[in-house]
Amino acid sequence: MIAFNQPLSNLKPWVRSLPQGLLDLEIQNICFDSRDVSHGDAFFVLPSVAANEWLYVEQAIQNGVAVIVANESLRSELEGLTTAYICVDNIMNVAGDVLAHCLYQSQLNMDVIGITGTNGKSSISFYLAQLLTELKRNCAVMGTVGYGQWDDLKPSGMTTLPLEKLHHVLDELSENYQAVAMEVSSHGLEQNRLAGVKFDGAVFSNLSRDHLDYHGTMDAYGEAKALLFKRPELKFAVLNADDSFSEKLAAHCAVKPVFYGQADQADLRFEIHKMHAQGMSVEFTWQQQAQLVNLPLFGLFNVENVAAAILVCLQLGYGLEQTASACAAIAPVPGRMQQVMVQAQQPLVLVDYAHTPDALEQILAATRAHTQGCITLVVGCGGDRDQGKRPLMGKIALQYADKTLITSDNPRSEEPSLICQQMVEGLKGEFEIELDRAQAIQKAIMGANADDIVIIAGKGHEDYQEIKGQRRYFSDAEEAKKALLGNQA
Repeated sequence: MIAFNQPLSNLKPWVRSLPQGLLDLEIQNICFDSRDVSHGDAFFVLPSVAANEWLYVEQAIQNGVAVIVANESLRSELEGLTTAYICVDNIMNVAGDVLAHCLYQSQLNMDVIGITGTNGKSSISFYLAQLLTELKRNCAVMGTVGYGQWDDLKPSGMTTLPLEKLHHVLDELSENYQAVAMEVSSHGLEQNRLAGVKFDGAVFSNLSRDHLDYHGTMDAYGEAKALLFKRPELKFAVLNADDSFSEKLAAHCAVKPVFYGQADQADLRFEIHKMHAQGMSVEFTWQQQAQLVNLPLFGLFNVENVAAAILVCLQLGYGLEQTASACAAIAPVPGRMQQVMVQAQQPLVLVDYAHTPDALEQILAATRAHTQGCITLVVGCGGDRDQGKRPLMGKIALQYADKTLITSDNPRSEEPSLICQQMVEGLKGEFEIELDRAQAIQKAIMGANADDIVIIAGKGHEDYQEIKGQRRYFSDAEEAKKALLGNQA
């Protein structure tokens, strides 16, 4: 809800036409939730995934709404009402523009960088926020882990917030930050939850199988991602030269894109010089300049994520040398290859959010390059989601890990045992099914040697498990620490 206290005629910039009799109607507030409506308010009827918009209209009328603003698709139902109404072609676009204007139109100095892709969104946003903040341009994060300062986030509960909440958060952030690195989900793009947001730049990480329970096909999934790059206000677009979808995406960009990666055509190229137990040394090359950077990170995919963040900084006017120097401030992202340590001479334990086949394969391949010992993997799959990726996850687990414990993730309404069986059905290899996730983590760590690596995949930063419709507190990192404490020599 936003305070309006203006004649309805002031909606003219966003509503093509207003009924003559409503022009002078005084509106107290503009509401996007029917429960917030009071006498004298305008109610914007936003689309509902459950398609129950009419229930919201009825509630708003009961609460004394002064005028209803809705999509043209509701006109026939609205015509039978005595309540005043306005129909528009795209209610989300109108609502987004109204929110932006009323909340933070005067704030024009905050760069908004949208980051999309199957994997890497959170990492790129965190690395970008750290780099820009080190470069004296305070940058907030907004996405899966939360929003605000990268090391002190407020939980959000979802990657892309609902339209009204998203704009209120942008308004809040604009008071203290000069930039925001915003994760942008395919759901948010397709549902137009980013309406009214003016993006300065857009970043693409990669495209692999995920969310097919929602999008149906990979083509549809890719088309949803492409919506970010079609936005006419973009000043720059940053694409991954090593991902095959980038070529198709480049054709949709509203601006000429720039590329990062190992490919020859990349504008910002990188070469990994050395991988070691503490991270990697990487050389970045841009416009015939080269800088060697030491990163406290693991894996090729993390170099890609850092490269994306560096290229954004270059597009914002910073030089390669000063941006490379800022890389000294980079710290790992919570729940993204997060190290859990108690004391020396214990196995290295990594907690990671990898919950797609591609992400799981990447972290397993990456850790192999950092260890001479064995890799033990703890992994599961979420319930009520794309079932087709379960056998793919199982196959990758058994192919890359030396030992695998298949366990519960967020089973939601499904039986955990059935999910686990679907992951390994017909597969051969060294694995054990342990439905109790805490027990699986303990077994993995207790059975590992000091030169081994234990990877706990799938939940990362999440601090809950959802079972039979109920959430209970659960942290992979905390359970790993308990196991390490119990495994002290």
